[in-house]
Formats: sequence, structure tokens, C-alpha cells
Amino acid sequence: MSTRGGSGRPPRRPRRRPSRRPSVSGFAASVAGNRVVRGIIYWLVVVIGALLLVLWIISGPACGIANVTVTGYTGKDTAAVQETAALVAGTGSMVRLPIGDMRRALTRFPGVLDVDIERDWPRSVTVSVTMGEPVAILAVPSGGRYLLSPSGQVMGAAGTTVGLPVIVTEALPPGGALVGPGQRAALRFIGWLPPEIAGRLRNLRFEDGRLFAVLANGLELRIGLPDHLAEKAQALVAVLSQADPTALVEAAYLDIANPRRPMLGSAVIPIPTDPAGASTTDATGTTDGGTDPSGDTATDDAAAGPGEGTGTTLNP
Repeated sequence: MSTRGGSGRPPRRPRRRPSRRPSVSGFAASVAGNRVVRGIIYWLVVVIGALLLVLWIISGPACGIANVTVTGYTGKDTAAVQETAALVAGTGSMVRLPIGDMRRALTRFPGVLDVDIERDWPRSVTVSVTMGEPVAILAVPSGGRYLLSPSGQVMGAAGTTVGLPVIVTEALPPGGALVGPGQRAALRFIGWLPPEIAGRLRNLRFEDGRLFAVLANGLELRIGLPDHLAEKAQALVAVLSQADPTALVEAAYLDIANPRRPMLGSAVIPIPTDPAGASTTDATGTTDGGTDPSGDTATDDAAAGPGEGTGTTLNP
């Protein structure tokens, strides 16, 4: 039996090309995916819009602060304090009170220690100012005397105020506040003392890296380096409360540079220097500092120069 073409094989049928029309299931999946994407985008827009609306309400005019009342301030800059408080309040709202900015702005005024803000709905706030009591008097060579707050700010003229320690500086500090490390150390030393002892300090100053003062009875006080101020304050209190009053009157200085070994010194006596450069001692063989009961020499740590007298170490 013969076949077509003589090859003996049946003819090949042409291949059917796949249909290019998408299937119903694929189309439905695509539509569903687009709907999910559109839903996500829609809710993102809604959430962002809501957040923007809340932000506008918080910081916008709807909740803005319209009235500011300042209470508790007793200084001389009343008008400036009121104006500053109003300007700072304008940067916040009733929902977001500018407490930090208000505190930083108003504590720059002399005597202001702290600030608080209270809401008075619907659009008013009350700024409560806490004033500090003066803790010292700042004296300058020109003759000016000014009250100092615990933070070292100048609070105004001291006038005839008495009973406060006196810190001496070459001039009024820039910005109206003590900023030098020595000046701040003097203020910290006062803070460690009881008021009745601190009030006896006169001419408290920082010279050559060390603190010095004069007590009300004329006794020179050598505080030494501006460190261990709490211990030095305790030593001063102990000496003034326990030492023989006669010894305090007859002494020339009180050295608390080493707070564990405070020392009362006698009057200054010049000590000659021989040609070889060696200092000679007095007849008793003691130089400044004296000798404590244990036999150790108590040296003066408060910039003692040549010619100091003898000293007696005290046990506070």
C-alpha cells in the first residue's frame, strides 16, 4: 500500500499556537491585586492627612496661646520678663506648652531660679516665676556692691545689705553672671557653709589659682586650690566652733588648704636668705606650717611666700 509522498510516513499536522487572550482567572487576580494596592494608597493618604490635621491643630492658631500672665517675679525687669514670656509662648500652643524654652529664656534674668507654666483654658497660660534669695554680695574696685543669686547672677544693687559673704572681682562679670572657674568656686564654697559662718566671709577672692578670704574679725583665711570645697568648709566650721577664741584673735591666718590638718598661723616674720640661697629658720627651728603631734611638718598649701611665721596644726 502506497503512502502519500512515497515516504511511508503520515503527514505532520501543523502545531496550534496558544491563545494570547488572558484567562479569566488571571484577569481576576490582576484586578484584585490592583484593588489592594489602591486600598493601601488610600489609607496611607487618609493617615497622613489625619496626622497633618492633628499637627495643625496642635501648633496652629486653633490651639495657640493668646494671653500670658506672669506671676512671682519681683525684679526690676518686669516689662522685659512679660514681653519675653509672651514671645516664647507664641512658639508653642495650649497642647504643647514651651516649658523648656520658657525656662531657658526667663532664668537669664537676675534672680530667676525656675519657671513653671499652667494652662488656663481655652487660650491662656500663667507663667509662675520662682525667685531666689541672694546668697552673697559682689564687690568691685569701683565701689559697686551687687546682690548675687545662688546661680551667680547679679540681682541688683546691694545697697546697705549686711550679713552676706562678700566676693571681690575686678569688674562686673559679662552677661551679669559669674562665669570664671575661680568665681564659681567661691560661690560653691559659700554654698557649703552654714549661713551664719558664710556671713563672716569678707574679701573672698581668687588669686594665682587659689582662694583667699578675710573673716569678719580680720583673720586671713587661706582656702587654697578650688577643690575639696565641701571638706574645707567643714574644716572651717569645726575650727571656728572649737578653737580657743583667744588663739583665733591672736592668729594672723587660718589655713584650711589641707582640710584634714587646718592650721592657725602666727604673724608674718621676714626670714632672711643667706648668700648661698638657703633660707634660715627662726630660733625655734620652725618655718611656716609648724609640726603636728605625729611629728610631720604641716606645710602651708595656700601659696605661702617666704617670710611666713610659725603655725599650729589644729585637729578639727
